[in-house]
Amino acid sequence: MTQNTPELEVSAVYQIPVIPYLRLRMTLEAEEPAVLPPFHGSMLRGAFGHALRRTVCVMGPQQACASCLLRNACTYTRLFEPFIEGEPPPFLRGIDQAVRPYIFEPLGVDGRLERGDPLRFDLLLFGRAVESQAYAFLASERMARVGLGSRRSRFSLARVEAVETDGSTRELFAAGARPSTVPASPLVPSIAPLPPGSVALTFQTPLRLKIRDHLNGQPSFRDLVFNILRRILELAHFHVPGAQSDWNFRGLLERTNAVGIVSSDLRWHDWERWSQRQNTKVKLGGLVGRLVLDGDLEPFTSLLRTAEVTHVGKAATFGMGKLEVQSA
Repeated sequence: MTQNTPELEVSAVYQIPVIPYLRLRMTLEAEEPAVLPPFHGSMLRGAFGHALRRTVCVMGPQQACASCLLRNACTYTRLFEPFIEGEPPPFLRGIDQAVRPYIFEPLGVDGRLERGDPLRFDLLLFGRAVESQAYAFLASERMARVGLGSRRSRFSLARVEAVETDGSTRELFAAGARPSTVPASPLVPSIAPLPPGSVALTFQTPLRLKIRDHLNGQPSFRDLVFNILRRILELAHFHVPGAQSDWNFRGLLERTNAVGIVSSDLRWHDWERWSQRQNTKVKLGGLVGRLVLDGDLEPFTSLLRTAEVTHVGKAATFGMGKLEVQSA
């Protein structure tokens, strides 16, 4: 028996932590013509964050969150500035904020809207953030009223729906009607078997993977697995009470050697976003397209299916790194 056998046996039963989540489908309605950026995710994330803080903060804008005595009890900091309390896992030493437990997924890319046109997006909340769904309604309504886009065009919150794993929806709020008093229950990622044969990973929004502090333009399957694992483990550790996060995943990484990239049409796609912190437009590019994989993919089933919900890579909070697993 070789030295590697115990490690491979452990990796064969490596358990990916379950990440409960809620997908809220928001529909805003333009009350006047609007000009929005081609990719709305960054705009939505920023506008929502400002609206949420104005909605829940009792200390005022002059109070820095890092030194606020209420930061551990604040909905805003739990979602948008989740500070690390206590000793973090070994991989995360030296950072003071945890992964954010939300993602904005824009639906549609038309940047010009007329009065009455809908603006739709999905807001995903992970772990304990699901409990903040009522605040998500309020912040969405407030950011709509304040205005979006370069003209600060006003919107109204027309509808909020909970989206099930099969794509069906349940209405939680509609303009002019009483909101549902029954909160939406969290879901868990569907761990459907991978398609037989070769499998294609399609990146629908730009993928930004950093390897040793540099963006990677040709990721290996091992690079992808490592980054997906780290993101899932961070979400579980910081936002899912009671989750079992096993940071000893070297055996699973070794099993990536049994998977090859058959073909790749990944290409770099640049887009611009407005940075309020830098007060200028900045480029934020990444890889779009697909990788075709072949080999022993069964050990990565739950990992890849979970990644379809959690995304992968940098800037996932505003929709980057959206992944779909398909038959090749």
